[in-house]
Amino acid sequence: MNSTAAVVDEDLAICRGGGGQWLPLGGTWEESLDDRLRSILYFSGMIYSFIGVSIVADMFMAAIERVTSVQNCVREPGSKNRYRTSPIWNETVANLTLMALGSSAPEIMLSLNDIVKRTFVQGKLGASTIVGSAAFNLFVIIAVCVNAIPAGESRQIKETGVYAITAVWSIFAYLWLFFIVAINGPDAVDVVEGTLTFLYFPILVAMSYYADIGVLTIDNIKSAILPKSRGLDADRELSWLEQFKVDNFREGDLDEEEKARRREEAERREAARIAKFGVSAAGEEKTEEIVQKSGGRCSRLRKCCCCCFRRSRKRQEGARAFADVSSGSFEAGESIEQVNTYLSDPNLLLIDDEGEPLENDYGILTFPDYSMVIDCDDQEKEVTINVVRKNGSEGKVTVNYRMEQLSAIPGFDYEDDEGELQFRDGVTTAELVLTILPKKVGEMSDRFQVVLEDPTGGAEFNPDFDGGEDCQRLTVILRNTLRENKPWVTFLDKVANLDELRQGTELWKEQIWEMIYVGGSKESQDEAGFLEWVNHLLWLPWTSIFALLTPPPAYLGGWVCFVVSLGHIAWLTILIGDLAELFGCVVGIDDNITAISFVALGTSVPDLFASMTAAKQDEYADASIVNVTGSNSVNVFLGIGLPWMMAAFYHRINNGTTFEVTSGDLGFSVIAFTTGALTTLAVIQIRRWKYGGELGGPSDIKAYSSCLLVLLWLTYLGLSTWKFSSPDASLGEQFAALGLAIPAVMTMMGIFAAIRIALRLSKDYIGEEGFWGIFITFLLIGFRIGFLMMFQMEG
Repeated sequence: MNSTAAVVDEDLAICRGGGGQWLPLGGTWEESLDDRLRSILYFSGMIYSFIGVSIVADMFMAAIERVTSVQNCVREPGSKNRYRTSPIWNETVANLTLMALGSSAPEIMLSLNDIVKRTFVQGKLGASTIVGSAAFNLFVIIAVCVNAIPAGESRQIKETGVYAITAVWSIFAYLWLFFIVAINGPDAVDVVEGTLTFLYFPILVAMSYYADIGVLTIDNIKSAILPKSRGLDADRELSWLEQFKVDNFREGDLDEEEKARRREEAERREAARIAKFGVSAAGEEKTEEIVQKSGGRCSRLRKCCCCCFRRSRKRQEGARAFADVSSGSFEAGESIEQVNTYLSDPNLLLIDDEGEPLENDYGILTFPDYSMVIDCDDQEKEVTINVVRKNGSEGKVTVNYRMEQLSAIPGFDYEDDEGELQFRDGVTTAELVLTILPKKVGEMSDRFQVVLEDPTGGAEFNPDFDGGEDCQRLTVILRNTLRENKPWVTFLDKVANLDELRQGTELWKEQIWEMIYVGGSKESQDEAGFLEWVNHLLWLPWTSIFALLTPPPAYLGGWVCFVVSLGHIAWLTILIGDLAELFGCVVGIDDNITAISFVALGTSVPDLFASMTAAKQDEYADASIVNVTGSNSVNVFLGIGLPWMMAAFYHRINNGTTFEVTSGDLGFSVIAFTTGALTTLAVIQIRRWKYGGELGGPSDIKAYSSCLLVLLWLTYLGLSTWKFSSPDASLGEQFAALGLAIPAVMTMMGIFAAIRIALRLSKDYIGEEGFWGIFITFLLIGFRIGFLMMFQMEG
């Protein structure tokens, strides 16, 4: 028998003289062991490999979070010191691509490897693991998230458009699988079918993106299909009393105090208008008067000249802005630190684009300028920044601040800091101090941002500032004034950011030391108990491998950690695939059953805990539900579509044939899953209509919803196991099995409801402990009677 790491010998069973990609290692000696011992060893190895996957999956997700957290900060065209910051990755696109890949990488890599190792012949682990993992995600993870919300609270899906798209696609994906393997050319997948399955992935991402940005909405679809109807006037009509007051208002009706107050407000508004726009209302009116007297000739000339001048100026300033932002360099003596009285003077009102003041009695918080330049040398320095409270100062308000890196690296260019600023009643300014670290000769100029967020006490943010109403972002530019020429240092810093490399090296050292010590530090190790030591030693082989061989996410924006972690997941899935086949072979379980149960469960448990934590901490249910529906779609289009497309092309090019797929078992499993998935989506929607949220709600409703979803998962496992064990079952038997599943689920729900009612009543009489004692007693008696009857039947 010849076997390699790429091709699996299919002539012999893997546990009876055959071989996987890497296992078994013991050869004939391992085959001579008792099967019960081998089953324990293989099962334990599979569980231990799942632990390794969970560890490296956390590192993989950390790399993805670093990649998707990068912000794009650009100078606004036509402005010298105004910046606009936006994330490079759209949140929905990131969730459906990198985040979905991070949570589903083990299943996807296992499915890809299952076909490649057999030279593009269908295996039993790949597709079954994908479908089994989808069932666990949809039924069990959502059930746990529903029940994890504290009693009386609920969580709603915020991005309902994205959820609707991913939910529909998650159902379509599995119906499409059934169509191509059981209806359209049964038991075969051609190039067109494989390619379409894979191409549905970018289509899903594009549709979700356009739904997220508000392009693909029901209203837009209606307006594109149906003729446009006349819209209603959005302005509210005044009542007859309000209209009478407007028509008959006279300035003389006001008292002197009110007149003085209005004059003062008008003066402050005019001062703010001049500070913001550089021209007064009277100046604009005078200009319009001159234009009107010229009969429009001046207007046309002015439009022509001004238009050409503005285009030229914007091109020049936009080019300079792009050059400055890209290189991070500034000419000697250049300064953009000019006093912005509109922002820095608390007495000047913030106004909107129409010149009307923004109203907030508690204050509008902002920075005194849109950006600031700090000249840096070889000395550490402290710089004070003011935060201004404008348009109101009533009551006490607070705001949190933090630093966010751009090209400047915390710990090397500036000291990272976060905290809270307080404004007492009537106070209009507060200060925070930045610590700027020394620059080195040849280093590029760098940038970071000071971010204000989470205001309290009724205060709001300046909507015309970078960050808008959600936060305030002050871009701080660290200009290197050390002019000694070191071109090679400048080149390296421009290409790779030397401070980022230094930060990554420090974090890598810390990562290794945390791996060595129990609890991550010497102090924690000194206080560690017996269980902590056992847990540390148990995980040490995995943590040592990944700590030594996986760089932290600091390198190159997280991409190095991303690639290396994906490589770890790839070789771990090879190991899991061999162990799963060995375990199934020794125990006598079909590989399909092993895939939908043990393998799918092991690869999905990390997602379970991550989703449960997100359900508790997040304000909305998107991270718990939308990620599940999106991930299930991605699992099919990447985990099945990619290897099937590759296999279809391989057979078409080499043999001129199609890729053969056994449709019977997979088709039945897909139908069972789809039926349960439709039921789950209906339950989710009913919960939103009836109880105000997909997650949480009243205690009884949470319990019944979770129980139903778990029963759906168990029913799916039971039906799929029966079909894999009975491959020759007729079509009528398959429909009968699906039909019997409905009353079985309803009966179990009835039993669960009876137990809850009995438990509630028992609290008033015998207490909860007494009820469970009686319940367990009857359960043991039932088991004993069942075993007795079984032995009598055998006799």
